[in-house]
Amino acid sequence: MIFLKNLYRDRSSLLLLGASFLVLFLTCAYPFLNLFKKVLFPAGEFSLRYFAQLLQSSTTAIAVKNTLIVSGLTTLMAAVLAVPLAWVLSRTQIRGSKVWRSLFCLPYAIPPYIAAIAWIVLANPSNGLLNSALGYKIFNIYSLGGLVWVMGSFFYTFVLLSVLTALDRVDPSLEEAARLSGASPLKVFTSITLPVISPAFFSGMLLVFLAASACFGVPALIGTPARIFMLVTKIYTYQKMGSISGIYMAGSLSIILLVLSFLILWFNRRFEKRAFEVVSGKSNRAQAMDWGNKQWAIQFLLITLFSVLFLLPVSGIFVAATSKIQGIFSLDNFTFNNFVKIFFHTDETPRAIKNSFILAASVATACCALGVFLSYIVKKTRIKGRQIIPVIATLPFASPGTVIALALILAANIQFFNLSFSLYNTIYLIGLAYFAKYLNFSLRTCGDGLGQINNSLAEASRVSGASWGQTMKKIWIPLLLPSIVASWFLVFMPAFSELTMTILLSGPGIETMGTLLFQLQEYGDASGGGAAVLALFVIVMVTVINYLVKFLSKGRYGL
Repeated sequence: MIFLKNLYRDRSSLLLLGASFLVLFLTCAYPFLNLFKKVLFPAGEFSLRYFAQLLQSSTTAIAVKNTLIVSGLTTLMAAVLAVPLAWVLSRTQIRGSKVWRSLFCLPYAIPPYIAAIAWIVLANPSNGLLNSALGYKIFNIYSLGGLVWVMGSFFYTFVLLSVLTALDRVDPSLEEAARLSGASPLKVFTSITLPVISPAFFSGMLLVFLAASACFGVPALIGTPARIFMLVTKIYTYQKMGSISGIYMAGSLSIILLVLSFLILWFNRRFEKRAFEVVSGKSNRAQAMDWGNKQWAIQFLLITLFSVLFLLPVSGIFVAATSKIQGIFSLDNFTFNNFVKIFFHTDETPRAIKNSFILAASVATACCALGVFLSYIVKKTRIKGRQIIPVIATLPFASPGTVIALALILAANIQFFNLSFSLYNTIYLIGLAYFAKYLNFSLRTCGDGLGQINNSLAEASRVSGASWGQTMKKIWIPLLLPSIVASWFLVFMPAFSELTMTILLSGPGIETMGTLLFQLQEYGDASGGGAAVLALFVIVMVTVINYLVKFLSKGRYGL
């Protein structure tokens, strides 16, 4: 093969190939293999004693039950919100439909624990802004309904994005034939559209169930005060015990959660395989229903829904961040002292911002570098076994963050010949977790870019005598630059404010934005507005980065 011949002529490229595979295996596969080994073979022999202890514990059964109930109700809420919204945005004539799409998908880019902080500000039973405004303690966010509401109001975007994508690809002739036969818009949707998009719909629902069961921030901030313990919070409790037994108990629960996650993904793949052939060779722009004089009413409903789902929580955070006393909304209570206190008088804040920026930027750069090379192997070569690369990279991406963190904790002690050192409680272990989790972003983004580039330029470069490295530098990298930049920001954005993995891996002196926010809200400064200040900072930063990605990629990436 030409590619391998070029590699053999350029030994440095061959070494790069081997090193890339080694890094991929050590970061994305080895920690999980080690997790199973240490939990199932704790003393060198097969044993299920830790699983037996979990089965004998009534709290474990309660955690499993709560996880299934909360995840199931969150999935139901997400479907109820997303499906009608997707139909309105794609099948009816709405002014500013593209803007509405972007606005309703925006919560997808914001960490869920930010939503938890926002709704605690709004609906906590003691001094929530909504209760204070009404004069009655009507709302209590520390409840099953509150937990489901916060998760559903952000995770509905998984179903919305899946259904919108499917609706955009449906052959319009199917729906037009039904309308010409006299069917009403509702009949067309229930009889034609919904069955056709059902694989994407159920796929989105399964992703919501998976995200809800793996989410840590919302159950920790809202579920724990309400005494609603889930698997992720139980894992956190065991891990923070600080004992070997606690680590192994957390590892056992992580395996249970991992098995649950991969069962969900298996069902998801089954639904994807059942997808109908709905794309034709002609234009697939469906005829949109005209609301006529009801246009104002639909716009009003969209404004109201977006206000409740997004503007209200963000406004609550802004009020909390600019209030002298929490729970009071008045001009006399307005202040910017909370910003000064957090950014200039709190020692942990500069350290957290610095650590988060270094981690996110370093991991984004590493993911892009490896992602370009691995996606090139997958898309542009015929190396046998190359399809295993995306499978290995998807393993940590599809795994709950708590499972990745526990797997890396158990693999943190490294022995190399006579040298022995530990990465536990270091910033490097957090970086490895981010790298493993988000490498799939770069692999897929760069892979999409490579798939759209014709091979003729690279072939001309090789015919002219250029080595593989020169071809990569002069041809592929410049053409891939928009995808690489988009990939960099797509990794940087979630890594900067990540919480689920970081809370288990961080130690003293290595605070990040996620852990500092969690600590301020949970332990330190819930009444002083500090958590709200940092939450507002994260929202603004994520929103700006999202639209920067959309601009740089000309709409291909971003919300």
